[in-house]
Amino acid sequence: MLSLFHYLKPNRMDILKLNSNRKRILILGCGFAGLSFTKHFRDKSCEILVIDKHNYFTFQPLLYQVATGGLEPDSVAYPIRKLFSGINPVSFRMAEAYSVDLEKKLLITSIGELPYDVLIIATGSTTNYFNLPGIEEFALPMKTLPQSLDLRSFILQSFEKALLAESPDEKLPYLNFVIAGGGPTGIEIAGALAEFKHVLPGDYPELDFSLMRIAIVEASGEILGSMSEESRLSASRQLTEIGVELILNSKIASYDGNVISLVEGNKINSKCLIWTAGVKANPLNGLSNDAYTLAGKIKTDEFNRVIGCEDVYALGDVCQIYRSDSEIRYPMLAPVAIQQGKNLARNLMSNIRDEWKAFEYKDRGTMATIGRSKAVADLGRYKLKGFLAWLAWLFIHLILLVGYRNRIVVLINWMWNYFSYDRAIRLIIRPFIPKKNE
Repeated sequence: MLSLFHYLKPNRMDILKLNSNRKRILILGCGFAGLSFTKHFRDKSCEILVIDKHNYFTFQPLLYQVATGGLEPDSVAYPIRKLFSGINPVSFRMAEAYSVDLEKKLLITSIGELPYDVLIIATGSTTNYFNLPGIEEFALPMKTLPQSLDLRSFILQSFEKALLAESPDEKLPYLNFVIAGGGPTGIEIAGALAEFKHVLPGDYPELDFSLMRIAIVEASGEILGSMSEESRLSASRQLTEIGVELILNSKIASYDGNVISLVEGNKINSKCLIWTAGVKANPLNGLSNDAYTLAGKIKTDEFNRVIGCEDVYALGDVCQIYRSDSEIRYPMLAPVAIQQGKNLARNLMSNIRDEWKAFEYKDRGTMATIGRSKAVADLGRYKLKGFLAWLAWLFIHLILLVGYRNRIVVLINWMWNYFSYDRAIRLIIRPFIPKKNE
């Protein structure tokens, strides 16, 4: 099967038909980091060329709501070309990057070789399956918009198949939803699934929803390990109240599409394993092996310059900052990427290197929602929980969404879901076909 990029490949001269008199900054990836840099860089002597394999920006924190029928995909995505419409020095090309030639200063892509004066790598992260047997093949990730749509179809198909099963024992695997990972994404989708017990009985009156089981498997002894102890305990209580089971100090050993095997020997019969247990950097071929950490991240200095490279920078999840040979660990979160993009834009607008500012992450808080009127938030010395934390979560995510139309649509959907206790988007538009025949 031919790739979409086969049909997009134009004449080389068409690709390069930008302003050759300007210095070219090539940004690989239009996630939070790449978008932040482009919004804050305002030097008319330079042109910016953004490369991404999708023609839309994805607001990843709300992908779980797409997966559970709370939002449509176009509510959390925004056309990249529209983002940069009217910004003269910025151009966009939809392409997939293969490697970089550092000597010739060329980025090799699916649409040809693109020259650059400055290269910014902001390719983000991808799902980490930790090489566990069957996980990549059968588990359901939720890192991209298509994956979220696949998960939505799979969840709804599970209820349809449970309806057809003759005995309770045959129904259980379709009604057992297991989430790997007790981070914010894991508890958010667990809370959304728990709300199905109130939403779906009207659609499936023949099903006994007391059989529905939602479990989070977490390798450590607590969920939300990056948050305060007060928030972790509150989140655990709130999850337990809505019927979510916490399996702590346990790891998944393997999965065959039907049975989840835990390292201690326990087994869970489930057709649906949702994988949120970890992410890893999306690297770029062409950099030396010394430029990567053992975890696959690109090494940079405190200014986000790739170590050992000229005019190459890395931002967001893909980079690991070193200062005086010491590794500075930052969480793989959108605020880190946004702040790095803004800091690098300001530095590159200054021609005096001595005036460059080293990156320092300003942690303005961490929060996670658990469902209707349930959430936890660490906002400096303030620890919120329950309804207040939930309101804070709603407000922050509405502000961060790209586009006024998206904010209005999401707000209306949230208001409808809250007052009606309903998730109206329960359509199986494109059935998801599991990799293993049942």
